[in-house]
Amino acid sequence: MNKKRPVIPFLSGVLATVLTMGCVTTALAASGLVQFSPVGLQLNGKAIFAAGDSVNTESGQSVPSSIVYTDEAGGGTTYLPLRTIADLLDVPITWDGAEMTVVLGRGDGGGITVEPGTGASAWDSLPLHQAGKTAGPFAEVQPDARKGGIMLLEETQFRSGSDFSRDIPFVGGNGRYVSITVTNNGTQPLLFQAGHLYATGRDMLATQIPAGATVTRTFEALESNAAIQPRFGVDISTGSGDGGTVDIQISAVQFNG
Repeated sequence: MNKKRPVIPFLSGVLATVLTMGCVTTALAASGLVQFSPVGLQLNGKAIFAAGDSVNTESGQSVPSSIVYTDEAGGGTTYLPLRTIADLLDVPITWDGAEMTVVLGRGDGGGITVEPGTGASAWDSLPLHQAGKTAGPFAEVQPDARKGGIMLLEETQFRSGSDFSRDIPFVGGNGRYVSITVTNNGTQPLLFQAGHLYATGRDMLATQIPAGATVTRTFEALESNAAIQPRFGVDISTGSGDGGTVDIQISAVQFNG
C-alpha cells in the first residue's frame, strides 16, 4: 500500500565510499595512509560533528565520523557515512541486496501506487489509522484530537474533483506531535495518505475516511540529528481512479505530549 524506507543494518555499520567531499592536501605522502575522524562537518552553518568525533549507528555502535585516505602523491580523499549524509540532505536511502547496490532517492520516481480495487469492501479493508508504523522521520501514534497547541492548518473546507494535497508546516520547536482531523462530507469513502515529504519523493501511510465520518490521525516526530526540518504532508483523494468529489473539512494542530 505504501513504500517505506527500510531499516538497513548493512548501511548502519559501515562507512560508504561513494560520497567524495573533495581533495585534502597534506604533507603526509605515505602510500595508503588512512586517518579516522580527522575532519569535522558543517551543513548550512550548523556543526554536524567535529574533528575527532565518532557517530553512532542505528545498532548503537560507535564508528568513525570520517575517513581520509592519502595516496602516494600526497592527495587525500575524504569519505563520510552515507546514512548520515542522506538523512542530512533529506534523501531516502535503501539497500538492494540482490544487486549489491545502495539506492539514493526513489527508483520509482517518488510516487505511491495504491490499488484499492472496486467496491466498498476494498475501502473497508483500510484502517482508520496506522498507529505503530513509521513514515520517514515520523511515527504514527494513537489518534489525539487535540484542541490546544499551535494551529498549522485552520479548519478548512475543500470541495473539488481534484485531490487535496498539502504540505503541513511542521516546525520541531513547536512540539513533537502533529494531529490532522478530517471530516468526509461526501457519499463515498476517501483515501487518506499522510507522512513524510522528501526532497525527492514521499513516504506516506494510507488509511480511509468513511463517508460521513470524522477521522483523526496523529504523528510523532522521531529524534533526528538532521540540520533541516522534516516536511510533513497529507493527500486525500477518491482513490478509485474513476473520478468523484473530495468534499472535506480539515484542520491540523501541533503540540507537545
